[in-house]
Amino acid sequence: MDDRRQTARPDGPYEETGEVWDDPDLLYAAVLRALDQGRAREALPAAERLRDIDDDAQRAVLAHALVLRACAEHARAENVLIRHIRARGGSADTWFALAPLASWRGSDRDVATALDNALRHDPDHPDALEWGYKYRLREEGPQAAAQWVAERSERSWRARIILGELELRGGDTQTALDLFETACRSAPSEPGPLAAAARILAAEGHDAICAALVRRHWTGSRGPLPLIEAIEADLRLGRPGDAALALARLRGLEIPQELVAVVADVRRRVEAACAARGL
Repeated sequence: MDDRRQTARPDGPYEETGEVWDDPDLLYAAVLRALDQGRAREALPAAERLRDIDDDAQRAVLAHALVLRACAEHARAENVLIRHIRARGGSADTWFALAPLASWRGSDRDVATALDNALRHDPDHPDALEWGYKYRLREEGPQAAAQWVAERSERSWRARIILGELELRGGDTQTALDLFETACRSAPSEPGPLAAAARILAAEGHDAICAALVRRHWTGSRGPLPLIEAIEADLRLGRPGDAALALARLRGLEIPQELVAVVADVRRRVEAACAARGL
């Protein structure tokens, strides 16, 4: 039996479908917009229609399952995902989507299976690691939750970052720094580890350590985010000269559109701080 229901154009209040019923990209965006607005039940026909027309089968099934879950149709959402995995194979995203549904059923074993398969496909899957940590924290407490993350850290820079943040908040700065250093070395071309470590250190008030870590590990492949964190840290420390040196390394990088205004603001403040010091 097909897990999809009637996908004829609806006549009800879900007005988005009138314009976008035959365009999978627009229909997907409309489904997400309806979810954000708390209109999951109205979005269900569109989510089912998306399964029929979207060449990106994974995107469609994840959207469909998300809508079903928002409608409290948990068993049907789980069935949709399992059928897709059996027919097309799983991915980190589809396996992870099963974890909260297994938790809703109260099956710790199926939660573990879903998370393990998600992390087998992508050891750094952020949702699987963060949700898995919080699940273990709720079910078994902080020690078991940290151990769960540690068991996955050999293959995952993100797991090391999570452990480092836990150590930092627990007051062990050196162990945290060691974990951050290892995470950065394990993925030397990835932007994520250094950006995450710098952000955490800065948020916890360790500006000098943040700036030094970025200086040790930054290369162009890390992107602008770690440098921005280091510049902000240097400005807070009253070190405009160091901030200017870090700012110079941003030149020549391709800045994503969403960071253009951020970089312009940082540049203005570095220039002002340097001018105030006569630099």
